[in-house]
Amino acid sequence: MEAPTQIMPAHTEVERTALAWMNDPYRHFGWSNTKIHSLPRGEVESVQLAAMNLRLRQRRAQIKVLEKLADGQGITHLAALDDMAPLLFPHDMYKSYPVSLLAKNRFDQVGKWLGRLTPYDISAVDVSACESIDSWLSVLQTETPLDVATSTGSSGTCSFFPKSKRDYYLSMEGMRVQLAQRFGTPPAEADINGKIHALTPMYRDGHSSTGRFAHYILDIFCKGDESYLNVAFPFKISSDMMWLAARLRAAAAAGDISKVEIPPALLARRAEWEQAQKDLPAQASAFILRVAKELRGQRVFAMGTSHMFYQVAKQGLADGVRGEFAPGSVVMGGGGAKGMALPEDTEEVIGEFFGAERMTQAYGMTEMNSFSVLCEHDHYHVLPWVTVFLLDLETGKPLPRKGVQTGRAAFFDMTQDGTWGGIITGDLITVDWDTPCPCGRTSVGLNKAIQRVSALQGGDDKISCAATPQAQAEAMDFLTGFGG
Repeated sequence: MEAPTQIMPAHTEVERTALAWMNDPYRHFGWSNTKIHSLPRGEVESVQLAAMNLRLRQRRAQIKVLEKLADGQGITHLAALDDMAPLLFPHDMYKSYPVSLLAKNRFDQVGKWLGRLTPYDISAVDVSACESIDSWLSVLQTETPLDVATSTGSSGTCSFFPKSKRDYYLSMEGMRVQLAQRFGTPPAEADINGKIHALTPMYRDGHSSTGRFAHYILDIFCKGDESYLNVAFPFKISSDMMWLAARLRAAAAAGDISKVEIPPALLARRAEWEQAQKDLPAQASAFILRVAKELRGQRVFAMGTSHMFYQVAKQGLADGVRGEFAPGSVVMGGGGAKGMALPEDTEEVIGEFFGAERMTQAYGMTEMNSFSVLCEHDHYHVLPWVTVFLLDLETGKPLPRKGVQTGRAAFFDMTQDGTWGGIITGDLITVDWDTPCPCGRTSVGLNKAIQRVSALQGGDDKISCAATPQAQAEAMDFLTGFGG
C-alpha cells in the first residue's frame, strides 16, 4: 500500500528543519537526548508553526474529517501556534463509532469510520471473513501500514486509534533515546546501538499498548534478540475480551447488565477472563522477582507500574533478594496505583531492589508518538516536535503561554503518521512557561501533578472545543454517518 503523499518541497530553511523533525527527528539530532532538550524556545516554536502549516496542507486532503473541520471554520493557514486549537480532535473522537457494529461483527462499517480518521486508504481491505475484533485488527495490521491501537475501554467503549507501524517505532525510539542517556552527556555507542535486556510485566502481543509494545521493544531495545525480551505473559491479550469486560463494567454501573449486546461466543468466555484478571497480579509479581534475579549484573530496561514495582521490591528486600542491575539500567514506573497513594519511600525501595540510581517516570498516551520523561526536578519534559496547549475547561480556548497556567492538556505531534496529530486529552496539567527548569533542559516541562478532569468533575468530562459548534457538529456528522 502506498504511503500518504509526502510534503515536498520545503521553501524556507525553517520548513526544511520542520520536515527533518517530522520525518526522522532522532536521526536529525544525532540520537542525542541532550541536543533534543537544549533548543531555544523561540527556535522551537518557529519550527512547530511551520510544521503545523505543512501538515495542514497535506492532511486536509487526506483526512476528510479534518477537511470538514477546517473548511467549516475557514481555516487555511495558521498564523500563530494557538490558531491550531480549533483543529484539535477530542480524544473521544476515536471511539465515536456505533457500538452496535462490534456486537454485529460489522467490521466493514467500523473500517469505513476508521478510514475517515487516517491518511491511509483502507477501503480495499477485505474484512468479510472477520468474526472478532482481534481478527479485524490483525488483517489491518498485515495488509496496511497501520497497527491500530485499542484502549482498555474504561468508559465501556473501546477506542480505535489509527497508529501506524512507524508511529510505534518512533515511540519506542524516543523512549530509548531519552532513557538510555544521561542528560548533559553525549550518547555512547552502546546507548544507541547496544542490546539492552527488557523486563516488563506485560503481554507478548496484542492490539492495546500493553500488548503491542513488546513487538517494538524487541527491535529498539533488544535489537531483535528474543533472548533479551522478558515479558510476563508470552501470549496475545485479546481485544475482544477487553471489550467484553468494558461493556460489562459499564452495564453494571448503569444497573442493568441484561441489556448488554455482546456476541454469545464471547460472553461464554467471561469466567475465563475474570479468573485470568484475578491471577494476573500474583503472576506478574512472581515474574519480576524471578527475572530480576536472572538479569543481575546486566543492563536492563524495566517498565511497569510504580505500585507493582514497589510491592515486588518490598517483598524482595524482605526476603533478602535484590535485582542489582548494571549501571546504565533504567527502571520506569508509572500509573496503576489503583487509587492508593504510594508510600513516600517508593522510589528509594524500588531503587534499592533493582540497584538503579532512581526510578524514573514518563507521561504519554496512545494518541501520541512521544513520551515525556520526568527529570530530577519533577517535570515531564516534552519533545520539541510536540506542541503543548493548555485549554480553558469551560471554553476550550488556549490559555496564555506565559506565567504559571493550569488547564486541559492538548497536543499537536508533528510526527504523527497514522492520523492528524492534534489531540485534546482528559488530563489537567500545569506549566510554568517563564521559569527555566533547574535540570538544564530548555524544553517545556509539565508539572508532575497531573490529574484526570473526570475525577475533578464527579466522573464526567464534557470536552469544550475551541472549534465553532457548527463546524464540530458537521465534522462529527460526517465521521459517524454511514450512508455517505
